[in-house]
Amino acid sequence: MGVKISSATIRNYFKILGEEGVIMQTHISSGRIPTPMALRNFWRSTLNPAQLCPVIIDSDKIAKNCEKFEVTCVIKPIITQKLIEVIEVEQKAIVLVFEHDRIAIPFIPNMAHFCQELVGLHVDDIRKIAKDVCAKHLAEALCSLKSAPKIHFFGLQFLDELLAHQPEVVLAILQGDIFSQTKNNIFFPNNGNYIVIAHNAIFKDNESEMLCIGKLQKDYEMFYQHIA
Repeated sequence: MGVKISSATIRNYFKILGEEGVIMQTHISSGRIPTPMALRNFWRSTLNPAQLCPVIIDSDKIAKNCEKFEVTCVIKPIITQKLIEVIEVEQKAIVLVFEHDRIAIPFIPNMAHFCQELVGLHVDDIRKIAKDVCAKHLAEALCSLKSAPKIHFFGLQFLDELLAHQPEVVLAILQGDIFSQTKNNIFFPNNGNYIVIAHNAIFKDNESEMLCIGKLQKDYEMFYQHIA
């Protein structure tokens, strides 16, 4: 560059960056590397999930690149299904009629009124509400819907460290609950060392939701270039 910078100046800059939490030294003889905070800020400013929509996904290509870049991808087809009617059956059961399915749960007076308020909502929104209010019978019945989409997983083995430190996050991923928590954005579970990138995709000719999950240090820009 034609500009000379003394080693003392460089050490001073490193000291300032270290004090600001941007870089760290893992041990006394190692070089400096970005901190998780610095990497989170980098990915927030670099990745725009809205610009990733829709990614057309090829099964073989995404499986190969999940292995290559050591990341996990989860894909769930979008099945639009709304609740259209709630029927009370002789104060013995409550039947929820959806566009393509129906389920029944035990009759509870307050629950019957609660379900009536859900008419017109999408099944995914009802799942989230049922979980938030701890409506156990309703949440379990919704999981049995025949039209519940099959979730596809790639590179699950790369969630080992996340499983060790945040098992509840991995459980939400495996059960598909995480799709209701994040849509078209970037999410850092408990501000840890993992990133979740959520956006829409086209998979097997179906509109789908996709999550890309991995450690902050992985090269997500290159990953998306390879699967595009």
